[in-house]
Amino acid sequence: MDHQVSQTPAALCSRIEDLEQQLRLSDEGVSRLAERCLALEQQVLRSEEKLAAHSDCTETGGLHLPQLFCDTGTGFSPRECLTVPEEVYDELSHEVSAVFELPADARALRLDPGELACCLTGLEISDERIRFRPVNGTPLRDGCLLFLDPDPNLLLECPTGFSKGMKFAVTYQYYPLGNFLREQPGKALLEALDVLKKQQQDLERVYAEELQSLRAQREQDRLAYDAALEDMTRSSSWRLTAPLRALRSIFRSRG
Repeated sequence: MDHQVSQTPAALCSRIEDLEQQLRLSDEGVSRLAERCLALEQQVLRSEEKLAAHSDCTETGGLHLPQLFCDTGTGFSPRECLTVPEEVYDELSHEVSAVFELPADARALRLDPGELACCLTGLEISDERIRFRPVNGTPLRDGCLLFLDPDPNLLLECPTGFSKGMKFAVTYQYYPLGNFLREQPGKALLEALDVLKKQQQDLERVYAEELQSLRAQREQDRLAYDAALEDMTRSSSWRLTAPLRALRSIFRSRG
């Protein structure tokens, strides 16, 4: 009995690996473009003249300060938000160093590093049990996080939970993007980044569909091979030639 199989499992595995490699290359392209955007913004920040030229922007005071939102059972709300004094942010070094102490048990914590699109570097939390996960940020290399949304959010997670009186420090460097996002060349770079992100999403969708199809085809091929093998071992010719296979095995073992 013949079972026609379009591709071998090895060929399907190779095709899946090629698709996954293309997806990784697409991710690297997004990161490189985002890093270029960040590098240009840092040049602007180092120039006091450009900062002075954009002094009419409302990026002052509390917009640079972190806030910690506590979910005690009703979701995140401004009524359950911990704030910090303005001195926790050093405008010269861009360093933020804040300490939080929870006033009550919390189901979840959300850290808002500021109220501006920004880049964060060197984010550390003093309590090693606490991990952070960017909600609307893009992780770059070397621990950098890029937030193009003016309301950057990070979720904090702890395997032991967040109990009343829990105290920890948060430190990082905070670089607000400011007018750079609304003017050239930043505006052009962001538009290009949006296009690249859309292309990446389309590629991810296509690759996911193709990977699913290939995996389904591989499973069908495996079932076909199994069925062919079972048919062969049950056939009369296979049973009739069993003595010959046994003799061949004996001769091979003696040889």
